Amino acid sequence: MKRHATTQHNKRHNSKLVRYGTLALLYFVQGAPYGFQTACLPLVLRKTGLSFSSLGAMKLLFLPWVCKPLYAPFIERSKSKLWWLMASMSVLGVSCMFAAFFTSEDMLGVLAAVLFLLNLASATQDISVDSLALKILGTEELGAGNTIQVVAYKAGSVFAGGSLLWVRDMTSWGVMWTVFGSLYLICICLVYGLGLVSSEERATLKQGQSRNPVKENLSCIFRVEGTSWMVGFVLFYKLCERGEGTLPIFLVDKGIPMSQLAFWTGIVRSAASLIGSSVGGYLLSSKGFTPRTVLTKAAVFRCFPILIQCILISVWGSEPIASADTLHGFSKDSLMFYLAIISLCLGNFCAGVLTTACFTAMMSLSQSAPEAVQSSHYSLLATMEVLGKLAFATISGWLIDHCGLNYVFVIFVVFSMLTVPLLWSMPQQHTQKLRPGGEKKEEDFPQSD
Repeated sequence: MKRHATTQHNKRHNSKLVRYGTLALLYFVQGAPYGFQTACLPLVLRKTGLSFSSLGAMKLLFLPWVCKPLYAPFIERSKSKLWWLMASMSVLGVSCMFAAFFTSEDMLGVLAAVLFLLNLASATQDISVDSLALKILGTEELGAGNTIQVVAYKAGSVFAGGSLLWVRDMTSWGVMWTVFGSLYLICICLVYGLGLVSSEERATLKQGQSRNPVKENLSCIFRVEGTSWMVGFVLFYKLCERGEGTLPIFLVDKGIPMSQLAFWTGIVRSAASLIGSSVGGYLLSSKGFTPRTVLTKAAVFRCFPILIQCILISVWGSEPIASADTLHGFSKDSLMFYLAIISLCLGNFCAGVLTTACFTAMMSLSQSAPEAVQSSHYSLLATMEVLGKLAFATISGWLIDHCGLNYVFVIFVVFSMLTVPLLWSMPQQHTQKLRPGGEKKEEDFPQSD
């Protein structure tokens, strides 16, 4: 009842447009650092000769995302959400401006420090935004809200991964970072100037409440039914998607021009992911499909583009293309290149559907937790999702350098196939579709309404 009253209070004071718009803006700028570090920077550094092992090791700079459950309780219980949002975005903006004037592609030590700050500030922002989303979204709004979350986050990744790569190719390293930093200055002005987030809301430490909440929160979190399965699933289901980040680097080695990679593997590929996320949200919120139904169907279809990528790498080989002109006519190189792009787009479409359905299931599960640990519960699940992406990404570069690209893509195919039987054991609450007011209707494999 208290959770329902809190949601109704937020609805009275904020229209749906304002609430959705605020979440979209905050998740957009939150996704930019991730897109920059996974889609833009690896291609720039690979062009300078950095090895796969070194590129993989740079994923360790995402460590602040993995450690979120350790400091999330402190952030939730001190200052206001507005304070943490302003502080985190200020650090993001200042770090980008520092990189624009004081770093270059060959200054890996300084660049690593900047990237670590970007990840620390972005992870802090993520905790505040997720906590805000849990409070202002009603049960019947989870499908639409998580669609906005995933689409906005990926749109930020597209901007940073595709647009900034194009800016770097057309101008310079410094201009790229300046454009990046300007994004946060604009967002700070919008959030603070328009009063989109309340400055009064602040979690306080109640009398008798533990002052070392991490152990207490974790104990309470894992008592929520379905949490253990969800942690295992989010750790596993994205392992195979490392191939989507590896294939563009393979295309760099093949000699594909950076301008074409910026368009096809940055913007077009990400657009396919955004469309997939939107379709996933539509199926959940408008068509009434359950999270398990959407996850299972998308996981099955995802196996095919990953298998195509595995076969393509084996058939095309590692020798660079003769020239960029061969991509414009009918040749083996042009056929392989566009087949690679199609497989990337199909894979990212399925990944987009999976992500929206997974985050909807995660938020639904977190809202069933005791209110005092809802934010920490969701933060833990989101952290496990990030850890799943990073765990294999960190060592995949070493595996590629020592075992070969073909071997690693076989592993990607196996992981994608193993996701399907894992979904068969999904907890019962995710085989039910949500209704307004928190009611659920059991329906294992519903048809369209």
